Parts: sequence; C-alpha cells; structure tokens
Amino acid sequence: MNDLDLLKDLRRDTPKITAAAADAARDRLRAEWTPPPAPEHRARPEHRARPGRRGRATRRLVSRAAVAGALGIALTAGIGIAQNVGDPGDGPGTSVAAAAVLGERAARAAEEAPYTAPRPDQWIYVKERAADFKGDMNTWWHGMDTGKTNMAESWERVDGQASAMYVGDELEVHTAGWRTDETGKRTTYKDPGPDMQRVVDGLPTEPDALLRALRDPATLGYPDPDGTPGPPLNGRGVFDAIAELLRRPLPPELRAALYRTLPRIPGVSMRADETDAAGRHGVAFAHTFDGWARQVIILDPDTYRYLGTRSQAVRDHAVDGGGTVRKGAVLELTAQLEMRVVDKPGARR
Repeated sequence: MNDLDLLKDLRRDTPKITAAAADAARDRLRAEWTPPPAPEHRARPEHRARPGRRGRATRRLVSRAAVAGALGIALTAGIGIAQNVGDPGDGPGTSVAAAAVLGERAARAAEEAPYTAPRPDQWIYVKERAADFKGDMNTWWHGMDTGKTNMAESWERVDGQASAMYVGDELEVHTAGWRTDETGKRTTYKDPGPDMQRVVDGLPTEPDALLRALRDPATLGYPDPDGTPGPPLNGRGVFDAIAELLRRPLPPELRAALYRTLPRIPGVSMRADETDAAGRHGVAFAHTFDGWARQVIILDPDTYRYLGTRSQAVRDHAVDGGGTVRKGAVLELTAQLEMRVVDKPGARR
C-alpha cells in the first residue's frame, strides 16, 4: 500500500467538502503556485546558488504545497494538513500530509474503544517481544539482530510506586525511590518512575495544549536531585514520550489527542508499511532525529491499535568515543503482544 492508497482508504468516511471550502482551498493552492517577482538585477556569479541545490529545494517546497492544497480540497476541512518537513528519504510529500490523516483516523478509532479507569493499586501487565543486540549494550551501534528476539513480561503499579518482572522463575518486585551514591547523595530515580496515572489524568486533550505540556520537562520528567528544571523536550523527546504513553491504558479522549498531536511535531510523516518485532505489518508515524536515525510508532492498519516501535539508521553515523552506526542498522525493534490491567504482580488476567 502506497501513501496515496492509504489516503484514499483513510478518507472513505470523510464527509463531502462544501463548495465554499473547496473554493477557499483552491485559492490557497493558487497562491502557493504564484511565482515570485523577477529580480531587477542579475545576481553576481559569486552570489548565485550552487547548481541544483536551491532549485531542488524550491521544487520540493512547491510540490509539498501542491500536495497539501490538493489534499485540502479532497479531505474535509476538519482534518488539518501538517505543514512540516517530511522524513528524509520518504519520497513524495504525501507522507507528511498522510500523517495528519492517519492521526485523525486513529483518533476516531480510539474514541470508540471501551475503557475502564484503573485503580491506583492495580497493575499494568505488558507482554512484549523485542530484538536482541548483535553484540551487547556496550557495542549498541552494531544494532539489533532482527532474526533473534526475546519475549518479556512486566508489571507496573498504576500509581507508579512499584514494578515487577520475572528473573528466571522468581517474580521480583521493586519499589520506586531514589538511588544514592556511596556518600548517600541522591543520583537518579529508580524505576518505574513517577506516578504516571497522575500524569495521565492531568494531561490536556486539546492537541496544541497537549503538545505544549509534553514539551515541558516537568510534565513527564523524573524528579531531579537538585531541583533544577531540564530544557524543554525537542521533537525526539516528545515523540518518545508519546510512544511510552501509548503503551499504557489511556482514557479514549487522551489516546485520541496523542494521535492528533503526533502530526504536529515538526518532521513527523507517515510510512505505509512497517514491521514490528512479531512480524506484524502496520502503518506508522515516523520521525527522523539528528538527521541519521528514523524512529517509528507502528499501528494496526485496520484497528489502529498500538503494535510497537522500530528505530533504524538512515545514514552512517559516527558515535562519540568510537564506533559507527551503519545505514540500515536496526537500533530498536519491539512488539506489544498484550496489555491489560490486573490486580496483582504476576497475574496475567
């Protein structure tokens, strides 16, 4: 399935656009195509753009404007078209606009999903498959062996006060709190972290307000030993935060808002076919950080249920301290197989 096929499928339930809205969209499209006035003086040779670079950039911008304008005519005015830069190597700009449509379609599905709010003393059970390192964590730049995966089960108390997992045949439960160094000074906060249910309950459900909240390091951040606030989260940080939230049980209106917020992150686009660690194919939101690694959030193409994540190098990247991540290396590959609320650690139902 390519981007245009996906757009056709995603808009099948979209109400017909009104004549007035279509005329307005055409006017915006014509405005985008209006050429700039010719310069009065020829630029000196040393001030001309290098061959090909500016021309290609201009054509890309015009192409994206044309696509966005055309989609604005074809889709309902209620579905915003993302005005941002696409994922490098994604091809046509439709993948950027399609992210907005995908977000809206996934949001509608989320709004119809059943939900029962968990109690603070209950536990979130997650069964997940993930790819193993080719080497180990000390040589992470070699990437993951996608042919070798392992399955893990974990439990997190809803109020964030404890987590649990099996080590061999024994269930180990860990309580939240501070780690300290040999002098007793606080260093980092132990897993599972802050009271995520409190965070979830306090998040706004209007997409722009939600994006602002997620950029604030205090919203999802762990306690800081010295109380110093961190810098605002960048696009990668917000994308990661949303991926983490989608792994949890969420109120339908918040899950819908997260899907509508993803296309508002600059650089987020849509990929029509991504595979998770369980071999399932899905549609995905994609974001390339620092220009060299693409991370994706994969959804079921029919139900838009969260499936998992994938991260892959899109070009070679030298690692500080030695080592090189090679283009194509898979840096993360997961699949969420089960997720439900249970009454105690170790329970699966």
